[in-house]
Formats: sequence, C-alpha cells, structure tokens
Amino acid sequence: MSCSPGAAYAVCVALALALTLGLALALTAWRLQSLAGEKAELVAGQLTWQLSPAFAALTRLDTLPPPEPDCRAQTQALAELVQRTSLVRFAQARGAGGLLCASRRGAVAEAGGVEGGASLLPAGSGQLLPGLRLAHTAGVLELDAGPLVAQLALAEREGVKVSLLAGGRALAANGEVREQGPDAGGEVAWVPSAPARIGVLAAPQWGAAPLLVLKTQWLALLLAAALGCGIAWGARRGSGGRKATGWEISEGIRQKEFFAHYQPIVTAASGECVGVEVLARWRHPVQGNVRSELFIQTAIEAGLIVSLTRYMLRRVAEELKQIVLPPGFMVGLNISTEHLALPELLEDCRPLVNLLREKQAQLVLEVSERAPLQEASGAQKVINGLRQMGVRLALDDFGAGYADKTYLSRWGFDYLKVEKGYVSALGQDSLKGNILDGLLLSSNEMGVQVIVKGVETQGQQSYLNVKGFEYLQGFYFGKPMTLNHFRQWLYSGIAESRTRPSGKREGGG
Repeated sequence: MSCSPGAAYAVCVALALALTLGLALALTAWRLQSLAGEKAELVAGQLTWQLSPAFAALTRLDTLPPPEPDCRAQTQALAELVQRTSLVRFAQARGAGGLLCASRRGAVAEAGGVEGGASLLPAGSGQLLPGLRLAHTAGVLELDAGPLVAQLALAEREGVKVSLLAGGRALAANGEVREQGPDAGGEVAWVPSAPARIGVLAAPQWGAAPLLVLKTQWLALLLAAALGCGIAWGARRGSGGRKATGWEISEGIRQKEFFAHYQPIVTAASGECVGVEVLARWRHPVQGNVRSELFIQTAIEAGLIVSLTRYMLRRVAEELKQIVLPPGFMVGLNISTEHLALPELLEDCRPLVNLLREKQAQLVLEVSERAPLQEASGAQKVINGLRQMGVRLALDDFGAGYADKTYLSRWGFDYLKVEKGYVSALGQDSLKGNILDGLLLSSNEMGVQVIVKGVETQGQQSYLNVKGFEYLQGFYFGKPMTLNHFRQWLYSGIAESRTRPSGKREGGG
C-alpha cells in the first residue's frame, strides 16, 4: 500500500497510529493477565514451604500409639506433635474401633469428616483468626491461618488480589472466609503437597478500561505473528541463530565440535572464586558458535542428551588437566534426570572425579528443578554410588518449580541454586525478596548450602551478603568463558586477593 498526498496520506497515518496503539494496549493486557499467574506461583511456592511441616505431621498420625479408652497416651502424643510443628494448633487422630482422640484433654473430637482433603474454618468459638483444616484417613490437623493471611496480604499490596482456596471456601487477605462460587475467575496455582489440594486464586486489580484492551488482542496476534516471522527469518540468516537438528548434534558429538565454557561461583563476602559451572557450547562448522538454548532441548527430544553429557564429562576432564585449582574447588555440571537414573553414570563420572580428587576439588552434578526426580526411576541407588565416590548433588533452577522440604530431604541435595529471576526482582518485588529470606532460614535448618545465580550489580552482591547468603554466581563476577580466559581470570583473582580482600575483580569475564 502506498500513501499519496491528501486524504490517502491521512488514512495511512491514522492506520499506522491505530496499529501502534492496538499493539501497545494488547501487550499491556497480556502483561496484566500474566501478572496474576506469576504472583499466584510465588504465593504457592511460599505457602508450600510454610505448610510442608504440617503435611509431614499429618502423614505421621497413623504412627501414634494405639488409642486407649481414656486417650491418655494418644492425647500426650498429639500435644507433642502440635508443639513441634509450625502453624498447627490442634490435632485429632482416629484409632481402632473409630475412637477419636484430641491433642487437648476435654476437647470435643470431631466425629466424622476425616477423609483426605483440606477445608477452611471460619473464625468463631473464641478464635481470633480462621483456621485451615487438613484431613487424612488417620486424623485431622487444624492450622493457624495468621501467617497465611500475611502472605496473601503481601501479594495484594503488590497489586494482585489473592485468596487461598480449600474445601469450597476462600480465605481472603483480610482474614475473611467466604463460600467460593464456581464463577470466581482468576488464575489458580496449586500448592503441590499431598494429601490435600490447596489452591491460590489470583486476579489483577484492574477496572473496566482493560475491557477495551482485551478486544484488541486479535490485532496484537496478527502483528506479533508478522513480527515473529521477521525475527525468525533474520535469526535463520544470522550466525548460530538456527535451531539445530538431532542429526547435526549427533555429528557434532562425533566430530568433537562441542566445548566447555566456565562461569565462576564466588563467595558473597569477598568475591573469592570457589567453583565454576560448566556450560556446553557448540562450534558449528557452518554457523559458528551456537548458543546452548538452540541445541540442548533438541538433544533432549532426540534422545542425545546422555551422549552429549558423556562427551562433556570427558572433555572437561581433559581440559582441567591444564589448570591448577584451589583446594576445595567445586566443578558443577548439568545432568538430566534420565542420565541420573542410569548406573553407567558412575563410570561416566569416574575420570573427572579421579582428576578432581588429585586436585583436592569435587564434582557437583546439577539437576534442574523443572524436571523432578522420580522414586521409581532408580536414581536413588545411582546417587548413593555417586556419594561414595565423593560427588555432590545440586538442585538447579530452584524457585522455578515446586520442590518442597520433603523432596529436598528425600534426595539429599547438598546445594540449592536459586533461579536468577529472584535476584533481578530485588528492590522491585518484595514478595520474591521475602521468599529468598525464608529460603535461607529453611536451608540452614536442613544443612543445605545456597548458591544465588544472576548477580549483575555490586548492590545485589552487598544485599545478599548482608542477608547471609554465602555463594553467588553472575555476570558481575564473570561471564561464561573459555578455559584459557578462565585461567587468566582465576590466577589474576588469586594474586589480587592478597592485596584486595573484597570487591569485584577487574579481570572478570
């Protein structure tokens, strides 16, 4: 379409302005819609940490002493359970013959309703705040909803109206309990802890104006499709921009085209390098260096991720022969849950483990939280063998999934690597900052060390150091670099540390 002088020119200008405005409005609508989901996921993650002790206690009700006619032993055991479990204020258990015993002598035990599930109890009978009732076949726990209300109120101050759903009722941020209708709307993120299903209902607080915005989304879809085609076409013409095929990856492994980049892990207090994360890179014969996001997922889908990881383990073992490492240095390498369940992994790791043992260093295998380990996979036996070899285990991308304390304890992770989005939100999203604080407290209780990824400024380093986090990783200290660059960076940092005990190294990648 060409614009001629006069009326045609005015029509073209108006059309261009309308298209621009429509795109801006649609993008705003999408952002507002996604905000509810993001906040709901954050609240769900925090509630999971708060509720996990109660869920664990609930499953232990059937291990209590068998009930006596006067419930004496049962009452004492229930009272101790309530005392040592956070949030729990009342417990009830059912034993043989349908006898019900409660954690407080003289309390009226509920005669029915002890099937699995969760429900919200309205305030009353002397309660200042409503409670959350978790039911199991062996009994019931009643929880204090005060800390839960505080989490909901925090999310609401961030601009999202949030409610906790359980048993057909909703707990609002002001502590009110109301019946939940079928047409409530909003985004739901489930707290993933059995045996009860507890939902988080979130909706952005907007008025009637965005209704106009929602009607323009079809326009944004057309524009986004055209824009995406242009970007994809340009990316395919650029170096390393095309998504790889399985055949190319297989040939790349055979031709030894893959190599390693090393990103430093440092102490929060002084910036001293104590380890690295190994990242796979690909030097394609035609496209040049290919980014990992363009071939890792393809390797997984093509069933080549185990072969690629084996190649990288051998490659890193050969490369690290050339470098002197500080004592206690950790070398982290990503591994798939599929590979972690294969007994052959022990032999795959052995050359690198032996080399690192000679250098007084250790191998850390990093498994992503996005792909949870399954008990039936046989991974536990492999992990036990790795521990006997001195290999440690890290949970990567922590905060992007729903790993709770039970999951962490079951698999015995030594490190938690916090997803970098939590650091970028510091000072902007108080909810994520609050989750970081709770994570540090919980990790100390479990004896797990935390590595915070994505640190890009000195202010972030200072904040995390003051909060008590010990290990950091991010571009502020060094980008992923080749072995030669890393060796220069490392040796320069060791020399400088004798005269410069803290702060950012000038030799960062």
